[in-house]
Amino acid sequence: MTNKKKYECIITAEPLNLIEKVPTRFDLHWHHYNEILVYPVNSASKRNPLIFVDQSLYEMKPRDVLLIWSSEMHSVESNSDSVLMGLQFPPSLLTDLPEFASFSHLFRSYHLLSPEDPQMADLVAFIQLKVQQISEIYRQKSHFYGVESLIRLYELFMHFGTHLQNTLMPQDITDRQGNTKTIDKINYACRYIAENCDKDLSLDSVAELIGFSPCYFSRIFKQTIQRNFVEYLTLQRLKRAQTLLSDSDNPITNIAMESGFKSISTFNRVFQRYKGCSPSDFKKHYLQ
Repeated sequence: MTNKKKYECIITAEPLNLIEKVPTRFDLHWHHYNEILVYPVNSASKRNPLIFVDQSLYEMKPRDVLLIWSSEMHSVESNSDSVLMGLQFPPSLLTDLPEFASFSHLFRSYHLLSPEDPQMADLVAFIQLKVQQISEIYRQKSHFYGVESLIRLYELFMHFGTHLQNTLMPQDITDRQGNTKTIDKINYACRYIAENCDKDLSLDSVAELIGFSPCYFSRIFKQTIQRNFVEYLTLQRLKRAQTLLSDSDNPITNIAMESGFKSISTFNRVFQRYKGCSPSDFKKHYLQ
């Protein structure tokens, strides 16, 4: 378990935790919260903040947005002028709602969002606006400020999901009337894989479950999810393992088996490849 004396505790018991000033430095850690970091347009620093997330180092520029998802190892390497603002919230705020849950696999594939990308400029501006609105709501502390802030968060992800649907979904998986039944089936397959990743799943069995041929399912799945079936299944097993690793009493060998890995050696190898550390080291960095 992480020695919490090393860290500035920035997580509270409220559904949303607003961080007006992200710490200048924060050691490597992970937790079960999602985070949104924004570099407000009215802030300025001589040195751009550097944030480490899952083996990648991101330099944030003014107006940038950085998304950090639950169970991702991350640290604040440099934020010398405390220009960053942060928002933390439990994943259940999204996963408990079917409309958002069906997009979770796409949401989690994004980290740094920059207005320099023309396709992302409007989305980044909208996220900045909603985080600023939540900040103002928290300052005013009206009777319903918690509900008001949740509404803004949901508006943020409604816009995010609509943006992904309009810009990323392959055109050939909708019919001339814009029918999205194929997308719905792919989303169902994703949920099924996530819920049953501890089992011996195959591409053929999941394709049959949703009524697709294996060849068509393989092609459409990769087009929509941006990952092939095997990689997506592996990532879901790792996601489950990461959750289980927060339990200090659960042996790593048990965690490997409960997550769908057939051997501890395979689990260690895959974990190292995707997370950049061993499961035991990952466990040590857990911050409650």
